[in-house]
Amino acid sequence: MSRRGLRVFALVGAFSLLPSLSAAQSKPSTKDAEEAPMCEDTLEVFTPFVAGVASGNVPEAMDALAVVLKDPEMEGCHGQAYIRLGGLLEKEGLPYAGALAWSQGMQMDPDATSAEVVTAFLALEQRHGDQALLERTFAENIGYKADKETRSHMAYLGARGSYAQGNYSTALGILSLVQKDSPDMGKGMALKGVILTQQGRYNDAMAALLTAQALVGDDTEMLDTVNLNLGRTYYAAGNYPKAIEYYAKVSRESHWWPEAQFERAWAHFRIQDINGALGILHTHVTPFYDDWYFPEAQLLRTYSLFLICKFPEASAQIEEFQTTWTPVRDELQSTISAMDANAVFTDARSFVETGESELSEMALRDVPYDKSFIEATESVDVAKEELGLLASKSGNWVDMASGMVQTRHDELIEQHGGRIKSQVQNRAGELTSMLTDTEIAKLDMLRLETKLYEQASMTGQIPDAEKKVKRSERVRKGYVSWPYEGEMWADEVGYYRVNATPECPPGLMAGGKK
Repeated sequence: MSRRGLRVFALVGAFSLLPSLSAAQSKPSTKDAEEAPMCEDTLEVFTPFVAGVASGNVPEAMDALAVVLKDPEMEGCHGQAYIRLGGLLEKEGLPYAGALAWSQGMQMDPDATSAEVVTAFLALEQRHGDQALLERTFAENIGYKADKETRSHMAYLGARGSYAQGNYSTALGILSLVQKDSPDMGKGMALKGVILTQQGRYNDAMAALLTAQALVGDDTEMLDTVNLNLGRTYYAAGNYPKAIEYYAKVSRESHWWPEAQFERAWAHFRIQDINGALGILHTHVTPFYDDWYFPEAQLLRTYSLFLICKFPEASAQIEEFQTTWTPVRDELQSTISAMDANAVFTDARSFVETGESELSEMALRDVPYDKSFIEATESVDVAKEELGLLASKSGNWVDMASGMVQTRHDELIEQHGGRIKSQVQNRAGELTSMLTDTEIAKLDMLRLETKLYEQASMTGQIPDAEKKVKRSERVRKGYVSWPYEGEMWADEVGYYRVNATPECPPGLMAGGKK
């Protein structure tokens, strides 16, 4: 049984080195700049559009733009046409369609994108909620015209977008453009710490995360996230005492607290503090966490008992693990296999809004805290609303606008529903692996028992377990102690202590030491 890789960091973000971040170098075009088609005779191309705007006939102006966008011979003008269309759609009360058009136009023709367009595009986030759209747009290009404050926010969003795409070096480079006095600086340093840890640059990561810790101020949620990531960074660096310190800083009110306690138990285990690990892990097997997904916590308890030669208890834990988690695995597999991404998205949304779902609470417990999913549901609602408005309108521009909105609507559902489905499938696969591991653990205990009897055949007797002096119970000053009678109280969770005595005979410690 071994510690699996550190879980995905609680804060999504990261960035990388760019040789230069000028507008020309950061264009997303797949063609070289000299090969990109130019918009010739711009005045003539957009004359019908200008006429429509001048007359106050916005639908006519948008139809004129649709003509340009449908003409492959005018490809060089498509970027400008999308930018113009975005402004009109926004004014017509279709902010999501407008944002999608602006995003398309900005990426196609960065040089035609004014600072005013960038500012307006950023402002639309409050009306459609699709931050991922902004992140994707600025990940492709952060060289747009903008003032200092706007450019700093663009850089933060672009860095998140690059990280989401796995472009870590690019993300770090973009992040360097976030200004020290920017409201995004604390989050930016947290992102930097996450990716540096993933790159194995632990000392640099710690410095970034500690800076983030100092900058987030009274934002408790963000502070908990930073402390969790600090614990993970110290753990990855092999500094287990420091990892324990920061895991312990995650507040009990945080959704991350059970996860932090579980990972903290691993740190105790790594420094051979078996009692410390067992005490923390007892939390995860209380009735309060029956609906949480912590199978590995139970396995770690089993392995801890095995290392101190408490074989009957370890065997009982293995049997309990198999009894508990086999049906969970079977249910996850059977339910998720019958659902496509759309069904999973709908089911997860139902769980967030009503608590009802086909998938188990255990499978979806983290979804209400998944900000990207919550944002996606909000954006899907806005998309549906705009599609309804567009259905009542006519003109060539309507089909174009509806197509953009419908495509993004479907993309969000497929992306996030598919992501959650993969997570559930991975958990089912993970459980299968763990259940197999428990069978191997049984063999490990059998081998150790065999070794014990082999030793007995050579010495003529089975060595006794190490004897410990029995003392009367002593209670430290300021503490109260009473016999455990089977009840568990919520305010006791997290404060359990274990004082288990190793039962390994001398020379036969399962952990390799006497």
